[in-house]
Amino acid sequence: MTNFKPGEVTTTHIHSDILNRNITLSVYLPEDYSDLYKSKVVFCFDGRDFLRFGQIHRVYERLRREKAVERVIIVGFHYESVEKRRIEFHPQGEKASQTVQAVAREIMPWIDQTFPTYKVGNARVLLGDSLAGSIALLTTLSYPRVMSQVGLLSPHYDHVVESLFQRCQFKDDLTIWHVIGKEEKDFKLPTSGERADFLTPNRTLNRLISATSATYFYEELDGGHNWKTWKKELPALLKYFLSNQ
Repeated sequence: MTNFKPGEVTTTHIHSDILNRNITLSVYLPEDYSDLYKSKVVFCFDGRDFLRFGQIHRVYERLRREKAVERVIIVGFHYESVEKRRIEFHPQGEKASQTVQAVAREIMPWIDQTFPTYKVGNARVLLGDSLAGSIALLTTLSYPRVMSQVGLLSPHYDHVVESLFQRCQFKDDLTIWHVIGKEEKDFKLPTSGERADFLTPNRTLNRLISATSATYFYEELDGGHNWKTWKKELPALLKYFLSNQ
């Protein structure tokens, strides 16, 4: 049994029958965490990166001390390798649909059984960068009544995402926060070295979402496809979903 301590990031493992592997999760319980109070859940795909490069737990604590945000627990979903990340997170990846199901049917129920949480869609915030942003959006679109809040940092967008978005029957329930860097028109992918344009597809996604009644924030940033750009946006992202005001 894993011992989770307030103010610490704890690594734990749960077995997924759907993905047929053990999933590594990082769990951060805030410094003022108490079993007596229910918490919202911030769930980060690319969880290790959100914690290591984004320092999202430190950003949260600073906002919490300022009484700017509500109680949450932060859970990070780790990918096993760059190759397996593509298989499980890319919309066209062989196991993308299994990843979505594993989050909804195995991981979220585990979180709710382990910690006192609000078991409603608007109390669960999914976050992701790049491919992790895609799988976060696919998960929300697949289970909008279970997880209706999603924050997207330069997500990959393609016809699979568009199709699922068009099919989602509960767009009114969605709250979407979406940013993309202006320098992402032409940049080199760190894993493959190929040139990529994320800005143009993200503008297409922006038009798609804007045409619906979803609650939606969109901004184009000065910066590129990296954590140097994304980290600066985490305070605004957390306040958007967790504001005490």
